[in-house]
Amino acid sequence: MTKINSKIYPNRSRIHFDGGLNNKFERSVIEDNESPDCQNVIFDEGSVETRGGTSKLNATSVGSYACDGLYTRHDNSGSETMVAWFGGSLYDLQGDSFTTIGSAQSIYTAGERVHAAEYENYMFFCNGNNTPYKYGGSGDDFTRHGIPSPASAVTASTAATGTALTGDYRYAFTYVNSALVEGDISPISTTFAAASENILVSEIDVAPQSYGVSARNLYRTITSGATYLRVATINDNTTTTYEDAIIDDDLGVEAPSDNGEPPSFSGIVYHQARLFMIDPDNNLIWYSELANPYVVKSTNFIRIGDNTFDIPQSLAVYDNSIVVFCKDNPWIIYMPTTDPTGWTQQRVRANYGCMSPAGPFKFQNKVMFPAIENSKLVGFAAIEGQTIDPSASLLTSSAVGSEMQSDKIEPDVFNIQEGIYLDDIESIVYKNKAYITCTYGSGNIKNNRIYLFDFSLGRIKNQPYAWTPWTGLGANSFTVYDGDLYYASSDADGFVYEMNTAAYNDDGSAIDSYFWTKEYTGQPGDENYFKDYRYCQLFFELSGAWFMNFTKRIDSDSGEGDTQTVDLTPPGSVWGTMVYGTDLWGGGSDEGEERIYLSPTRGKRIQYKFSNQNTADQKFKVVGMNFVYNVKGLR
Repeated sequence: MTKINSKIYPNRSRIHFDGGLNNKFERSVIEDNESPDCQNVIFDEGSVETRGGTSKLNATSVGSYACDGLYTRHDNSGSETMVAWFGGSLYDLQGDSFTTIGSAQSIYTAGERVHAAEYENYMFFCNGNNTPYKYGGSGDDFTRHGIPSPASAVTASTAATGTALTGDYRYAFTYVNSALVEGDISPISTTFAAASENILVSEIDVAPQSYGVSARNLYRTITSGATYLRVATINDNTTTTYEDAIIDDDLGVEAPSDNGEPPSFSGIVYHQARLFMIDPDNNLIWYSELANPYVVKSTNFIRIGDNTFDIPQSLAVYDNSIVVFCKDNPWIIYMPTTDPTGWTQQRVRANYGCMSPAGPFKFQNKVMFPAIENSKLVGFAAIEGQTIDPSASLLTSSAVGSEMQSDKIEPDVFNIQEGIYLDDIESIVYKNKAYITCTYGSGNIKNNRIYLFDFSLGRIKNQPYAWTPWTGLGANSFTVYDGDLYYASSDADGFVYEMNTAAYNDDGSAIDSYFWTKEYTGQPGDENYFKDYRYCQLFFELSGAWFMNFTKRIDSDSGEGDTQTVDLTPPGSVWGTMVYGTDLWGGGSDEGEERIYLSPTRGKRIQYKFSNQNTADQKFKVVGMNFVYNVKGLR
């Protein structure tokens, strides 16, 4: 006898759709709120909806360049400056246009990523190959990061008047930047024998503008001495002579002997009043002096890795530590104090490296990174420490397989381009979500997809995170400016775009937004029964005067399915637009509920799809649903 039994699924609640993409496991065994196929959606308190749009920030293109670095510089006053690297030159945002910064033209090579960190109102830049620079915002010159030592020695001769000095003397001088920090001394002058005279010091070099020199300090030995003591400070970068009448007893402090410049870094972070930098020339981690970002002493370095294959690629700050991501393993430099003698190194217990300098990001007291094994991207792993004193047992990294943070989207991970394209993976965290840009799909040669990693709390089934791909967006770099999120284009078009706008289009183009549900087998025990699907009760947002596509398909069908439309037009009328006797008065409800009939639809499993019809300026938002079926019997 055929079994006939009408049932509702789920029995006492709605299905919600905030679990994100899960395309690793079969579509009928994933969680009810997950999707085997979705794109261009976001999740909010149990619902799924079309993501916001994007719009050009700059009205005029900077030029035919992809962006090599997009950043926001902050002042102590709270003001912000957006700066961007295009074609090897630095630009800042003025209104709706990017303007070249003085002395920052053709500094670096177009197409090479420029890395940056912020400290003391400055942004410090370098591309790993050329001289590092700093920029302090409007009204400040774009100048070198460190303070070079002068290339030439001064000349000493008899002054026209004066009788202050007798003896053998030698001179040297240093450059001083606007922060009153000086570099190492110049070459030493030849010995000058004075006999009851003043000494005229000449040929004191004027530093190039790019050095950022605002003063120079002149040094001299005492009679027949070897130590260089300060004679005077020349408070400009124009004067080339000085008349010395300072007796030995009145000389000042000793000249610096190890105020070295920073390396041409390929990665940089700020932590505990220092800058930490990767030097790709010798694979060392250099660090600046405490509270002095301009000086890197010859002893201020740490060797991480093996200097052959397991070499540093990226840096991240984690609590009181610096994480150094090498090609083979991550390492932790634990810093309980600012004194380097107390720092310790610990290799993280995970055989996964990283080759993405801008890929790591922090979330929920963890550091996530694009993990590679044998030069192959295997997923996104998270480092988490459980104690303030790191140990081999408590510093762990998520392993490949079911423990990888990106396990649910493993098929997508394996489609992300590797090799040189791993360098282009970049991430940013904004409002409890991480945005990860990458080059996706065989044959593509630039970033063309963003993965949204949503780690905000509040999902219906308490999952810790959800993934979703965003397509149609080519992002090279991200920044947060004036509270909003922006990306710079990976296309050679010279544009920066605002993200998550209220308009549902990408600079006028449609957003192809959809969400396939899992394949539902019905109530427990009904998995193998043939069913007659009657109707579904859909709860959704009345988003605007357009339609949402609602699609169903049966028993793992790979086709397009059967589609009908749902009207998302809100009821009521806006003040000033009502037609008396025709329209409904009032604003009306912003949510709707509709019974959508499914019959005649028969099978063992059913799957649904919501879509914005791939139409510009349209969105959908589904809050939840349930459906009714009759059990027919085993087939």
